[in-house]
Amino acid sequence: MKKPSRLDYAYAVGRVRVLEGRLISKPIFSEAVEEKDFPSAVKVIFDAGDFLDEMVEIQSSRELDEFIEREEENLFKLTSEILIEKEILKIIVEENQVENSLAVAESINYPFIKDYLRHKIDLGNLKIFCRVKYSGVPKEKFERLILKGGFLDEKILLQSFDLSFAEVGDKLHATPYQDVWNKAADAIQERETFIELERGFEDFLMIYLRKAKYITFGPEPVFAYALAKQRELSLVRLLGVGKLNRIPTEILKNRISETYV
Repeated sequence: MKKPSRLDYAYAVGRVRVLEGRLISKPIFSEAVEEKDFPSAVKVIFDAGDFLDEMVEIQSSRELDEFIEREEENLFKLTSEILIEKEILKIIVEENQVENSLAVAESINYPFIKDYLRHKIDLGNLKIFCRVKYSGVPKEKFERLILKGGFLDEKILLQSFDLSFAEVGDKLHATPYQDVWNKAADAIQERETFIELERGFEDFLMIYLRKAKYITFGPEPVFAYALAKQRELSLVRLLGVGKLNRIPTEILKNRISETYV
């Protein structure tokens, strides 16, 4: 099949440009976190975003999960309607099966999408490396878990396995991951928390996706919007479950990652 012209995506890009403006910003999520209870927090998000009316009627974690699932179904329906290449929809739906998604991305050859997945593989390997190393698991097990296809040479991690977290950061000096690694390593060593690592990696990927805002025509803005909306729904779930279970505000606030807008 002949690769579509970028101009063929003019309508799709026009649609997502409108939808981008309805995404929730990080300050809105931070405002919602400060609310006293679940209904108040949800009201802040609902008023600022573009969600089904049933959102304000949610009363339990089960209802929240069902709501998120319906929102995701609507998102996939939309992207299916406006994407010309169904391989991209497959990548969006199966994004977390990152090695398989990369193989699909290579077959359609959009560098922005391929590079996103390669960064996701690198960050996945760093996350595995960090947790395995912290837990005292042998290097041989880590070697079996390494994801293939990223930018980062796996030898760097294997050769750094017995180094301190700070020394590993030095090894990453020529990569775009040194800063996020160092912040995560400091949090693990000083407070024994992986929250900084999780949020830092999510921030890195979202900041990368924002580059699609500057692509005039092509599937990349649709791809980026779909992943940004999925992340938004994940934050809605995080906020909702946290409020329903009375998780302290400060803990929830620390988990709010960067958003697309």
